[in-house]
Amino acid sequence: MGLLMAWLLAANTCCALANSTAKAGKAPPARLARFAVISDPHIYKNRLGTTGSAFDDYLKGDPKLIEWSEAIFESALDSITRQGGRFLIILGDLTKDGEILDHVLMAQHLAKLEQKGIQVFVVPGNHDINNPDAVTYVGDTTRPVPNTSPETFRALYQRFGYGEAIARDAGSLSYVAEPVPGLWLLAIDSCKYRDNLELGTPVIGGGLSLGTMNWILARLQEAQAGGKQVIAFMHHGVNQHFLPEPLLFPDYLVDDWPAVSAQLAAAGLKVVFTGHYHSQDAAYPVDENLQPQLTLCDVETGSLSQYPCAFRVVTIDGATLKIRSERVTQIDADTGGMPFQQFAEAFLRTHMAEQVVQQLIALLHLSEAEATYLAPMVIDALVANFAGDEAPSTATQEMIMGFILSPDPRQQNLGMLLAGIWTDLWPADNDLVVPF
Repeated sequence: MGLLMAWLLAANTCCALANSTAKAGKAPPARLARFAVISDPHIYKNRLGTTGSAFDDYLKGDPKLIEWSEAIFESALDSITRQGGRFLIILGDLTKDGEILDHVLMAQHLAKLEQKGIQVFVVPGNHDINNPDAVTYVGDTTRPVPNTSPETFRALYQRFGYGEAIARDAGSLSYVAEPVPGLWLLAIDSCKYRDNLELGTPVIGGGLSLGTMNWILARLQEAQAGGKQVIAFMHHGVNQHFLPEPLLFPDYLVDDWPAVSAQLAAAGLKVVFTGHYHSQDAAYPVDENLQPQLTLCDVETGSLSQYPCAFRVVTIDGATLKIRSERVTQIDADTGGMPFQQFAEAFLRTHMAEQVVQQLIALLHLSEAEATYLAPMVIDALVANFAGDEAPSTATQEMIMGFILSPDPRQQNLGMLLAGIWTDLWPADNDLVVPF
């Protein structure tokens, strides 16, 4: 019961620290740069198929707005262009499943953005390279299409990070770029795409080899010696973003994430932008009492192709990063007459229902009827988690406590699960200020 109370009190105790900041050593010039952050756009060329039972089955296990992904991406780029940012970073999963046609389509869009004066810097995600799920959908079947190797990925995105790199890691697709004087972007490749070929299935999890970690730490040491400010970005998270994440979804955190986070923080890194889990969230490491440790802030950005279809706009202002979130609210595509945000949320709720039912059966040993009845409560929690800044109503909190106090161990576990998802670790998720 002690852990439960810590979960339920974590949001309040964390918020009490909302005005605390860690003083950085040397501040960059005020208003040094404004930039944008996009994660998991999963762009998809619709001619690969958007109808038929095979495509429908795909959506039941991965409920993204794939059919509208290009229109959503175009809308986000239009907004970023209007705001006049200096550069854009993309946190991986640029494509649906690494189809080379989709990578070419992405590169074409990024080239147009750079023609408007906005630089682009990318890293790969777990979907992007050596992916055996690169297919076209034909009725009730799928057919393989060419996927993308690490070498091809680097070549396709030569203009979008790799060609501008001032340092590269020989063992991965990690690099350093300097988009404005005094600011280093540390692009970290955390994906295990080499294992895809041997296993015949895409690996969701991520990790950093000893060689890549040593390369990263050397670059951070070099940056400190040269008076450079560093912003890192990668696909997998380095801090837990909600309480049950390490237990339920370990593949969304980099291997040995507590040690990785601690090493990066000890080397002077203050902020890392991550993606992969499709949630708008930000989190510091927490101690055994769930108190935040003001070391390395992991700013996770949700998938552009899944509700809430959000991206971030960041301003370097003196010794801080001022981060705000925006959502795509309108696209040039048919949404059945519904406002886009309403359409996106309804799509997510509908297409994740079967997946949640199956997870509840597996996790809590429920019958299918029980799981179907309880699934909407879990879906509500997950949708709030994806949107960020979770704030359960009084009715929701009472429902959760009712489950926890039930004599049925399965309901107790469900209550603990819901409490963990609804508890928002400090700091704020959508609009926040991070010491830099």
